Amino acid sequence: MRLVRSPGCGGHAQALAEALLADGQVIEDQDTDPDGVQLHCGPEGLSLVTPAPRPLELRIDFTRGRQAYRLARAGHAREDLLRALGTLPAGSRILDASAGLGRDALVLAARGFRVLAFERHPVLAALLEDALHRAQASASLRPILDRIDLRAEDVRTALGDLEPVAEAAIFDPMFPARAKDAAVKKEMQILQQLIGADPDPDAPETLAALRRHVRRRVVVKRPLYAPPVGDETPAHALRGRSIRFDVYLPLPGSGESAAASPRAR
Repeated sequence: MRLVRSPGCGGHAQALAEALLADGQVIEDQDTDPDGVQLHCGPEGLSLVTPAPRPLELRIDFTRGRQAYRLARAGHAREDLLRALGTLPAGSRILDASAGLGRDALVLAARGFRVLAFERHPVLAALLEDALHRAQASASLRPILDRIDLRAEDVRTALGDLEPVAEAAIFDPMFPARAKDAAVKKEMQILQQLIGADPDPDAPETLAALRRHVRRRVVVKRPLYAPPVGDETPAHALRGRSIRFDVYLPLPGSGESAAASPRAR
């Protein structure tokens, strides 16, 4: 992937870009895939840009737009994700196994949960870390952001053989766009170019690892009519307008509690 720097690239964003450069995740060769997805570093931080077939840009911003709206409502909204997680003790730790653009992590942190978020794609993790750093400038967001611990690694290797470390987990595996989905969202077009056509082929293994490390439940986000992850049937599912939330209980011996009942809310 090509790194493009513009005037104003500096501070934390530049440090993240330099780390990716040193790790071989991006290069600055001007002849490298000029039509592919690029990492841009500028005065507003890091962004992903696809010059062709038509220019698209993705920058994570928690202070404006859709994410800011979700955060403003997080204190009182009954979002489907929160309903699927059920009633958890105040301040519970929740694992976010695929942090992505950080939207779910921010909503959960706004509700007072401590979120241990994992993003294994190094460029996407840098994009999210840059957004979290910029959002620290907002006094109202700072207490929320302080409840998020972002790790740029695969949740399976990070958790290893540890005992249950969280009350619950969420997992949002990316899925290939259907051929007839002609108008895929801009951000999904860019992410699919960045990560590939089948970004989570090991989703069943990730789900199993999460079920070994939670006390109550794992919630997996799926397209409404997609099959469940892996071969096991969820304990139950909550259907939204376009997303289904499949709920799995901990694997036997993983520290599950009576509160993990599939009917708990």
